[in-house]
Amino acid sequence: MKKLPNLIFSNEILNRRADLRLKSEAHGFLGNEDSLNIVFSNGAPLLGCDDSKSKLAYLSHNHWLLRNVNLSVFLGLYKGKSVYAHNLFNKEGDNRHQDSLEYFKKKIEKDPLMVKNRFGNLRTNFMTIEEDDSALAGTGRSLLEWGLNNKYCGKCGETLNSINWGWEKRCENCCKSFFPRIDPVVIMIIVNGSKTLLGRSHQFPENLFSCLAGFVEPGETIEMAAKREVQEEVGLRISNIQYITNQPWPFPSSLMIGLRAQTNQKVLTIDHNELENAVWVTKTDLKNLLIGNCEHMQVARPGTIARSLLESWAKGLI
Repeated sequence: MKKLPNLIFSNEILNRRADLRLKSEAHGFLGNEDSLNIVFSNGAPLLGCDDSKSKLAYLSHNHWLLRNVNLSVFLGLYKGKSVYAHNLFNKEGDNRHQDSLEYFKKKIEKDPLMVKNRFGNLRTNFMTIEEDDSALAGTGRSLLEWGLNNKYCGKCGETLNSINWGWEKRCENCCKSFFPRIDPVVIMIIVNGSKTLLGRSHQFPENLFSCLAGFVEPGETIEMAAKREVQEEVGLRISNIQYITNQPWPFPSSLMIGLRAQTNQKVLTIDHNELENAVWVTKTDLKNLLIGNCEHMQVARPGTIARSLLESWAKGLI
């Protein structure tokens, strides 16, 4: 299958070789004047505003903001330069959620050289960020989230040490190593003749519908997970499951596995604990939805794997 277009966070722009992390650890970002440094506060990356697209704010190795960091990770080489992501830490007060973000917003507002900088919501505004920058921000956010949320050994409870520039944690007490977790998720476009199925989760924004999706559970193949999720949510049996494409999704760290499946059943038995609603739509109706010709229904946003699956099916590409 051809790689689908417009999948955000998927640009192959970083040289991620493990040996580069060891070399980076030897000198550290503070000694690397050519390094590119990006910062986050509560998962929100610092951006530099432009007329049309926002860009990551790349800070110098001696920028004053980097004195407020409690975790740094090395992402790899981008255009020959070392890239580091840093989590901002409010040393003067409350570091919980919005309090810390507001603290750094006010600090930045006082710097006349940073008047065009702002913290962006990566999840809701990813399409306004340059493609390469969104890929860097996605990797950085995932690694920082893992590092901040995994401080203690799951075996003995001792504090973990971060090594390999944020790509590994090790317990010196029991010698157990831990690595960043990735959660596989199957997401399916389900076809019955000239119709496809759209579902609406309870957590979706108003009027939004998308493809059905769910986490792969222990002991399952990708196909097994797809069959189980569809049966659980709408009571359909699917077959002819085909892999289409995949997309990293840094909220916090999933790998979305895009599939196409068929069914000869049409009657839906919706589990309302799983879904708010699900509907069949024709290819003609879907094309209208994709161009926004419906006041009471919207489909997945551009840049997402769900949108690419739906667009590709509407165009007859899959």
